[in-house]
Order: sequence, then C-alpha cells, then structure tokens
Amino acid sequence: MQLGVVFLLGLISVLALANLLFGAVTLSAERVWFATVGQGDSAIGDPVAEEIIWNLRLPRLLVGALIGVHFAIAGSLLQAVLRNPLADSGVIGINAGAGLAAVLAFAVAERLAGDANPYLRAALSLDWLPLIACGGGIVAAAVVYRLSWNGGSTPVRLVLMGIAVAGLLSALTTGILAGWAQASTETALAWLSGSLYGRDWAHLSTLLPWTIAGLFLLPLLLRGANLLQLGDEVAATRGLRVERSRFALLLVAVLFAASAVGIVGPVGFVGLIVAHIARLMVGPDIKHQLIVSPLLGALLVLAADLIGRLVLVPAELPIGVVTSLLGVPFFLALLARRR
Repeated sequence: MQLGVVFLLGLISVLALANLLFGAVTLSAERVWFATVGQGDSAIGDPVAEEIIWNLRLPRLLVGALIGVHFAIAGSLLQAVLRNPLADSGVIGINAGAGLAAVLAFAVAERLAGDANPYLRAALSLDWLPLIACGGGIVAAAVVYRLSWNGGSTPVRLVLMGIAVAGLLSALTTGILAGWAQASTETALAWLSGSLYGRDWAHLSTLLPWTIAGLFLLPLLLRGANLLQLGDEVAATRGLRVERSRFALLLVAVLFAASAVGIVGPVGFVGLIVAHIARLMVGPDIKHQLIVSPLLGALLVLAADLIGRLVLVPAELPIGVVTSLLGVPFFLALLARRR
C-alpha cells in the first residue's frame, strides 16, 4: 500500500503542475516558478502570471483537490454503511437536495433583484450559494433517513427512499427552472453541471472547516464502518450499537458530500469510481480505503478539470460533465460484472 500511496502522490503532483501550466493561457514552467516564488519582487515580477496563478489557478487547484477528497470519503463511507457498491452522494438525495436549494436561491434572487439588474441578481444568489446548497443536501439526507425509519433503518430502505426522494427533488428543480427562474436558467444550469470555474480563496476557506470537522470525527467511527459491512446482526453480536453507528457514519458522509456539492455543484460518479478502485487496491478494510480513496478523489477531479479546460480552449467543460463521461462506462462495466 505504501508504494501505491507514493505513486498516487506523484501523479497528483504532476497533475497539479499541469493544472498550473495549462488553460486558456498557457504558461511556461519558468513563469509559473517565478510567479510562485517571486511574488511581490519587482526585479523578477510577472504581474500577468502572478494574477493567473495566485488568483485563478492555485485556488481552483486546491478547491478541486479538496472536493475530490470530500466526494471520495463520502463514497467509501456510503458504500460501506449501505452495503451497496453503487452508492454515492446521489443515492441518498444529497445532490438533488443541493440542486433544488441552489435553483430556489437563483429564483428568489431573481425576484428580489428584479429584471433590471442581472448582476445584482447573480450576486445575491452566488454569494450565499455554497451555504444554501450545503443546507439543501443535508436536509434532503435527513428527510431520506426519517422516511426510511420504521423502528430502525436498513440499507435497503435507505437506498430505495433515497432514490424516490432524489427523483422528486429533481422533478421540482426542473419545474422551477422551466416555470419560475427563467432569467436565471443559464446560471443555474452552469452550477448544476458541477464546475470549478471561478472558485477562489473564499470558496476554499468556506470548505476547509467542513474538512477539518469531518476528519476529526472520522477516526472515531471506522470500527463501526468495518462491522456494518458484515451485516447488522453480526455487527450487533460484536457489541456495536448498529443504529447509532449507522447514523453517525451517514452524518459524516453527508457533511463531506453536501459541503463539496455546495461549493462546486453536483459532480457525479467521483465517489462511485474512487471507492471501487480503492477497494481493489487495498481490500475491504475501510481504514485502508480511507488512506487511498482521498488521493484517488483528488487525482480524478484534477484530471477531469484539466481535461475540461483543454478540450474546448478557450471555453471549458465543467468537471461534472467530464466525470460523467468517464463514470458512465465504468458504471455499465460494473453492472455487467455483477450479473
């Protein structure tokens, strides 16, 4: 496993450098170096490169890596707790809840600002969007958990109820876009596609507290995650309080996933793909998976962002589109393998 971790760190370093070098404007390695180490030095200063690196590409790179970590951890936890290899943040309604909350934010901002000021309308919604979308994802997951409760919850009920709630929320989102938030449709659709465009240091500072809180809670719950993979009855005979442990693990997974969706929008398939690759690399032990999967998540998101920025230069594809293009074949291959 140690060699695998070193290899993944090396790949992440290469992709991080590529993300700094390439985009709508390609920078040389020398310009990136001097922009990084010589910022503020008038003798070697490169104002254009410094602006691109420090205000555009570096914060975008760090946000991308961090949301990859979030989606990866959430996917690994959800697959373990729900004992479902197809589980990710979309299964229990997080993506759909965040999407509905975001579209409602755009619609309400449109009404508050009026048609005469589209810039104020965008600012009203975008300034509060991470918090609103994160809250929407958390509320949706809480509704799924409550509806699946019948003297206790089971993985099957959670998954089925999650699919039903996600379908309802997605329908409401489409209805609002079609009938109410027409002036904000383009902006809302851009967010719903999952994008790192325009992500800056403020987004990173918004995301970091969620990361720290989740990583603080995670080590306390790993034994329960491993036992829940064996089944509720086996876990109970080993002394685990099954419902309490399942709720705590779901809460941590929701915190990771909802905060990431709140920052970049719904990004599909990252948790699904990464959790499977991590399991193939290190086996079923969730402790080992959670060493490898965050690195894989950061790697996948950085790769998707780089591909999206280069394929249509100077325009770009959102990372949600790229991960879906990568994830659908993986998903179909997984289904075929499980027949």
